[in-house]
This record gives sequence, structure tokens and C-alpha cells, in this order.
Amino acid sequence: MYKVFKVRGIIRIPPEYFGQPLDQIAMKLLREQYQEKLHKDLGLILGVLSAKVSEEGVIVFGDGATYHSVEFEVLSFVPVNQEIVYGIVSGVDNIGLYVNLGPLDGLVHISQISDEPLKYDPARGALIGERTKKIFQKGDKVKARIISVSSVTSGRPMRIVLTMRQPTLGKIE
Repeated sequence: MYKVFKVRGIIRIPPEYFGQPLDQIAMKLLREQYQEKLHKDLGLILGVLSAKVSEEGVIVFGDGATYHSVEFEVLSFVPVNQEIVYGIVSGVDNIGLYVNLGPLDGLVHISQISDEPLKYDPARGALIGERTKKIFQKGDKVKARIISVSSVTSGRPMRIVLTMRQPTLGKIE
């Protein structure tokens, strides 16, 4: 799910940016600091949309920069448990399907793809149903449900676990 968050904070404006428009500099610095980063409360921040910076700043002894209060909006991708998502299979192996959900990939374990047993065909790079011969391969469009989202910890990416074993879910044909 995509969300827009309004965030408040403090931004450090280095001396080399003095004399330039404050809001433009703030946008540049906020994008460098937040864009394309995982945040434990905000999810994956895709972009900084706007920023409003206080004209008055504070100078800290020993640092030539000014510190300003700032309010800004960010667009984030926040996957939610039980959410229905559409995606494209970006990879297949003997573990399952990797589904591109836009900014992140999710994993559908082989046991969560179908009710029938599946076999991995390394020559085709596909999972094939034993009875129906249904094929799951790279590029297929699928509909899945999020069943687990790992919390963001330092140094570890967010992991999204999906299922397609419920009615109306699976490969879109």
C-alpha cells in the first residue's frame, strides 16, 4: 500500500548552501537523506514530495551549519498483512516464485503457490503442476495475498511473504 506521511524534523543546512532558496536546498538534502531508504515506521520511502522550512535557524557552537525545523511529506510503500497485491513474476527457482510488487519483491513459497504438487524445471526456469501441467514462469502476472512482512532492522531488507493458495488468487490468465 502506498501512503503519504507528513513528517517533522530538524534539517542541517551546511554553509555552502547559504544564500540559496531554503525550500529548494531542504528538498535536495531531504531527498539525499530519506529517498529510497527503509524506515522502521514509514516503510520504504519512495520520494520526498514537499518541504516547508522554518526561516529561523539555530547555530551550534563548533559547527558552521544552521539547523532548521522542517515539515515535509514523503510517499512510502508500506506492505500490510492480508493485503491483496498484483505483481509480475521476476524469478523462479526450486524454493518458489519471486514477485515484483513495484518497489520491492515478495516471495511465494512453493507450498503456497497451488494446491497441487509443483516440480521445478531448471531447463525452462519454471514450476510445473504435476496434474494440470499449469506453468509458472518469469513474466507471469499474478494476484497474491501478503501473509507476512518482516520488520525493518538495521542492515536487513524488508521481506514480504505471499500466498496464492486461496480462491481468486494465482496466475492471471
